[in-house]
Amino acid sequence: MDGHVNKTAMRTCLLAVILISGSCSTPDELLSRSGLIVLEGATLIDGGGGPPIPNSVVVVDRDRILRVGKVGDFRYPEDANVHDLRTRYLLPGFVDLHVHPRLGAERQTLQMLLAFGITTIRIPGVGFESHDSLGVELRAGVEDGSLTGPRIFTGAKIVEGPRKTFPDDVEVATEEELRAEVRRQGELGVDLVKLYWNTPPSFISAAVEEAESLEIQVVGHLRASSWTEAARLGIDGLVHCGLNGPTWELVAPEEREALQSLPFPAYYDRLLELIELDGERFSSLTSALVENGVTVEPTLAMHQALYYGDDLSVLELLEPSLAPESVLATWGEGWADANPNTVNSREAQTQGKGMFELCKEVVRRFHEQGVRLAAGTDVGEPWITPGVSFHRELQLLVEAGIPKLDVLRIATSNGARAIEQGAAFGTIGAGQFADFVVLRDNPLEDIRNTRSLEAIFKEGRRFDPATLMSVLD
Repeated sequence: MDGHVNKTAMRTCLLAVILISGSCSTPDELLSRSGLIVLEGATLIDGGGGPPIPNSVVVVDRDRILRVGKVGDFRYPEDANVHDLRTRYLLPGFVDLHVHPRLGAERQTLQMLLAFGITTIRIPGVGFESHDSLGVELRAGVEDGSLTGPRIFTGAKIVEGPRKTFPDDVEVATEEELRAEVRRQGELGVDLVKLYWNTPPSFISAAVEEAESLEIQVVGHLRASSWTEAARLGIDGLVHCGLNGPTWELVAPEEREALQSLPFPAYYDRLLELIELDGERFSSLTSALVENGVTVEPTLAMHQALYYGDDLSVLELLEPSLAPESVLATWGEGWADANPNTVNSREAQTQGKGMFELCKEVVRRFHEQGVRLAAGTDVGEPWITPGVSFHRELQLLVEAGIPKLDVLRIATSNGARAIEQGAAFGTIGAGQFADFVVLRDNPLEDIRNTRSLEAIFKEGRRFDPATLMSVLD
């Protein structure tokens, strides 16, 4: 891909590719094109939720999938590069929708994500010390080959109003200022705009309307507006499942003021008493999310690190020892002795372990009721080790009660659909980009086997995970 690709044009192009190449085959069909890559013999898990296909064959022509079938369906020219994947498992490349590369560790972060099988990421917003166009520049670097990493969809600075929470965010005081900011970010070449805590419903409506005219998306990390309101106003995605996510609106409005005055840990105790998952508020929320096609990123791994910050045995599951020094340096002084996002004290914040169990229950119910879930990790926060945290996220989704095959769909095709790229990647079918992960072990037996990476293919190019990890610094 060259530059910033218009989504409608991409979808039209892909449809043409599919119509020309087709997905059906005839027995012993001769594929006469030169330079083909053939992945032969693996058990294929297509990312769309279908049953595994043993003894599969996937034929790649340059950066696209040409044919998918069973071994014996096709004959290949002599120069075809055939990979024998018998006993292996073949999945689409993974999609992480929540990555914040930090200055000084951008290259290492992107390369580490690819080493863990993540072939597409979304940068929902740049912040901290980053400049406004960081994501756009990183996207261009990956596209021109000067950076090694996943395909990127990106925002610019996070927007909030009428007052902002963090100094680096963009503050807008009126709906017209918000519209102007959306247009400004659109001119930078972003794929989305991210709205934060203090954005009221009328501002969301203005942002969505302006973004739609530019063919870009709007995602939110919200509190002043409920998720139900945001869904009905047309927001594309919502992030996080904890305090500043759906749980707040599940408390009756008349209880919220008194709740906010409570100290920790009494705050958590009372919050858990007040939330009712079997009531009308939760039913209205899930209905709004489903009916409006909103994608939710629970970021369970980040929440576990938040609420278990006093438990080193849990934090070490995120394996910060694998992160290069350049990444660790962005986590801040004393990161190893603090838990991420601590806003009070470490002891107070980690009294909220019941909130994490509530998050998992909310996610399980979302899944059961048809809410589209996608995998995001919040890379950029302390302890959220690039790549490692993605696989931890999948484990936690299984722990929450979601079947493994559905979790793999969440990790692949749901992420692609969330960014309106379901025709381009996320499943394994003719016309799609040739993005794959090759696993030694069956992830449907144990979801931890998504870590048994033997090879990663991005747009037909093969990467060795050990080699990518060995040259991080």
